[in-house]
Amino acid sequence: MAPKWLTFDTAKWIVATLAIPLTLAYISQQYERSQTERQATEARLRLYTELLSKREEADTGVRRGIFDKVLETYLKPGAQDLESKLVALELLAANFNDSLDLSPLFWQLDRQIQGGGRNPFLEKQLQRIANGVKDRQIEVLEVVGAKADASVELEELATAGPLIDRELNFPDPDPFAPKDEKVKRHFTIEVAEHDPAGRRVLVRVSGGDRQWTFWVDTFDFPLVNFTRISKSERFSLVLKRYDPPSAQITFIYFPSSRSGVKDKPFIDEVISDLVRRMK
Repeated sequence: MAPKWLTFDTAKWIVATLAIPLTLAYISQQYERSQTERQATEARLRLYTELLSKREEADTGVRRGIFDKVLETYLKPGAQDLESKLVALELLAANFNDSLDLSPLFWQLDRQIQGGGRNPFLEKQLQRIANGVKDRQIEVLEVVGAKADASVELEELATAGPLIDRELNFPDPDPFAPKDEKVKRHFTIEVAEHDPAGRRVLVRVSGGDRQWTFWVDTFDFPLVNFTRISKSERFSLVLKRYDPPSAQITFIYFPSSRSGVKDKPFIDEVISDLVRRMK
């Protein structure tokens, strides 16, 4: 039999009185735990950022040294050793293909090779280097974008229809976009004419209500020779093979976040995005 003083109201008061300190203790414990976890996460993030920053600094220093020495060798006045220049160009292409437009250097070396009398070996090596750069850059963009290949008969351009006429898409890179949202656009690509002397083709691209016309040559690379469609969309056309009477082109549609370093956003765009995401 319960004591007379242990009434319902008394029990209710005891429970309420004990619950307050227990609740406060629990809340305090959870707060301290969350703070400890947050501080540990921030410490790991700072460590990771510092290590990444130091690695980037070291990598930049090495790349700067390579760039200075290689470019000095390549541009040395009176240098006639084309094989040495090919090696220098290959080093530049391997280390700086995503940040430098190397097309002028390829064309300069091509002219020097042609000017010294046809040398099939050097021509083949120069084209090998260019093809290697194009293949690597296409692989980088294809991972996050969409690709379409087409072959064209250069002697039949007057009667040829569109080489590519289809919708392409890639996942929306906006972190606030709905899951599985796609950025999509319908493209039509035609080759209007070709220039055998310049080893290039004149391409007409239609995407939605916009149209672009430009030349594409064998030394155009997709990470530095691209076209801006919108704030988030880019496309590149690559002349994968130019071997008259036929040629092969590759069209790549990709997000702006994967374009070359020369396409980095302006500071006002970065601030605008941060403000929008904080709202």
